[in-house]
This record gives sequence, structure tokens and C-alpha cells, in this order.
Amino acid sequence: MAEFSPLDAELLAKDLRELAQVAVVSSIYPRQRGQVEYRAAGDESNPAVLMLHGLGSSSAGYRAQFAGLSQDFHVIAWNAPGFGGSSPIPGHNASIDDYADALEAFLRALRVERLSVLVGSSWGSVVALAFTRRYPALVGSLVLSAPNVAKGRAVGEARDAELDSWLRTADISIPISPAAIANRLLTPHTPPLVRQHVERLRDTMTTDGWRQAIRSLFTVYTPDIISEIKCPITLLSGTLDQVAPHRDHAERLLAAAPWAKSVLFEDCGHMLKLEAPSRFNATVRATVLQPESQPNPNDGIAGDKIGETRTS
Repeated sequence: MAEFSPLDAELLAKDLRELAQVAVVSSIYPRQRGQVEYRAAGDESNPAVLMLHGLGSSSAGYRAQFAGLSQDFHVIAWNAPGFGGSSPIPGHNASIDDYADALEAFLRALRVERLSVLVGSSWGSVVALAFTRRYPALVGSLVLSAPNVAKGRAVGEARDAELDSWLRTADISIPISPAAIANRLLTPHTPPLVRQHVERLRDTMTTDGWRQAIRSLFTVYTPDIISEIKCPITLLSGTLDQVAPHRDHAERLLAAAPWAKSVLFEDCGHMLKLEAPSRFNATVRATVLQPESQPNPNDGIAGDKIGETRTS
């Protein structure tokens, strides 16, 4: 069982930041205008840290990061297009780059000129990689938690069948036990406080937004993206993650970007920001201290050994 400290409990017990909305301007929206719902904390003059949630989540998943990082950073977490009160991207076939463009419009609306750290969890890691490739000057470093290779390599009938299977289950009207969802995302010994927060993360999901985000996963293969990114990258993986196992996702990303740093969270599942919040926050802080450059991928260093650490 992963160690859960008094500080972890304190971070998760803090009140969640209130939701706000901002008008955004982007060609992805009808008449180029939309709304993005978000939470923010910390002095706006501090370095900006932006948090991107996964498919079955929202900005509420980052409560411990607002509590633990906002003293030194301007911490922001959005509800992605189609989630909560954020305007959906019109149509059915939004690409991952559409989400990247929505994110750029969001930052422009908030007058955030550059992110010290961009954090993405699960599907949010896919959006983070696409955004950093598309807008490299806006990102100082990346932290990707439970990173995902996505489904862009699937082709033909197999692709269509897998996509259809995902879409048929992506319906908020289908009764699913919150406990069953938490059991898949967490470990059997996860503290009740963590489980309680995880069971509520789907409260603001919409069926259309969920399905649109799923479709975007089938438009990209993230190992093809990560090799093009020049800023420091840290990959966080739970050793007991059932949704995005390290061997199937992070290891493929490390093979494509051998200069990236890998951190394994012992006995943790898919929700590291809630399962081990103080360690998660310490990792985000540490990335700010990294020089904003990557080692040369041709310098002969063995890739998946660079910076690999385990935390417990």
C-alpha cells in the first residue's frame, strides 16, 4: 500500500476553488466565440501552472494542487471543451489539435503569456503533448501523469470497431456504480478520502463532450509527438495503474523520447494527483528548477534509464 501522509490528507481536505468562466475567441467555435469553465488560485504574477484533466474527470480533480501549489504559482485547471460548462467543439470529429487550439485561446483570454509547467493527466497528457508541439514557445516544461499513447495507430475495421465500442459505453445515462469506477482507477487499499473524491469526478461530465474527447484519441499517436518536443518532460506512472500501465504507455513514450525523466509511484494507481498529492506537487515544483532544454537524443545515453526514480 502506498504511504498516505498527514500532509496528503490535509491537502485533500481543503475546500475546492470556485468555478469561473471566460469568453474565448478561436476559429474552432461557431462565430469564433466560446466559453471555458475553469478554476484558478494563486497570485497571477507568479509562474503559471496549468492542469489538464482526463476523460472521466474535471478541474475538480486538482483540488490538492490548488491547495499545495498556489502559494508559489498561479495554478489553473480548465474543464475541457464539452466538459462542465465549457463550450463543446462543434461537430463530431474534433481532432486533438482542436483541443490544443482551444487551450491556446483559453490562455490568451486569461492573458497568460507562458506556462512554467503544463500538467496533463491521462487524456490530458495527450492534449498537453499536442499543445506543446503546436505552441512550443508557450510551455516551459511538461509533467505527464498516467500518460497515454492514444489510438492513432489503429486503422481499418479494427479501428472502427474499437472506436464504436468506446462510444457505446460513453453515456452518462448508463448507470455505473461510482465504487466500480473508483476500483478501476485506484488500488484496493486507497484511503477512503481519496476514493470519495474520485467517485465524484464524473459529476460534471456530458455525453457529447465525453464522446468527442474519445474521438480525439483516435487522431493521434503520442510517441510520434513527444519526439518533437524540446522542453523538459517528466512522466509519472503508478506501478499498479490498470488503465494506463507503465509498460504499455510510459515505456513507449520513453522509447521515443529517451531524454525524458520517468518517476514511478510505488503501489499507486491511475489518479496520482489524488493518491499521492504531496509527492505529485513536489514533482511539479522540481520541474521549475530544471533548465529549459533537453539532452541531445543522439548523445548515446540509454533512454529509459535517464532520471528514472521510484517514490513510495
